[in-house]
Amino acid sequence: MITTKLPVRFVDCDAMGHVNNAVYYTYFEEGKREIFRWFTPSMDLSDWRVIVASTHCDYIQEINYDEEITVYTWISTISRSSFDVEHAIAGPSGNWHARGRVTLIGYDYKTKQVVPLTEAIKGILKQHQDAPEGVPALRQIRINE
Repeated sequence: MITTKLPVRFVDCDAMGHVNNAVYYTYFEEGKREIFRWFTPSMDLSDWRVIVASTHCDYIQEINYDEEITVYTWISTISRSSFDVEHAIAGPSGNWHARGRVTLIGYDYKTKQVVPLTEAIKGILKQHQDAPEGVPALRQIRINE
């Protein structure tokens, strides 16, 4: 599991006085920084090796300006060419603010092709599969037809 502490900036907040819903994805992105480095150690964007396929966020409790939050990031599933990264955001008192998931795919931007994950990368991903204790489950979305 990766742990990232972040301050809530004034610019993160909206007219309602709390963190705007879109900013949660920015917090999740910060939590993935180490994962990006596993794929592209130089962090050179011309050699980037993953692409986002899907994202999801459950909002549990609002986050307010000037809090310090902790973003917990871990790997839940690993497939041939993709893997799921899960996130949870907690406040300073340990209360849960959000849960999220992103599916990343191994990708070659030059050929515009999905590429399989290497065994070395899969090995690294497997070392980070522990979720934080007491983390709420992701909600199941139901669409009425």
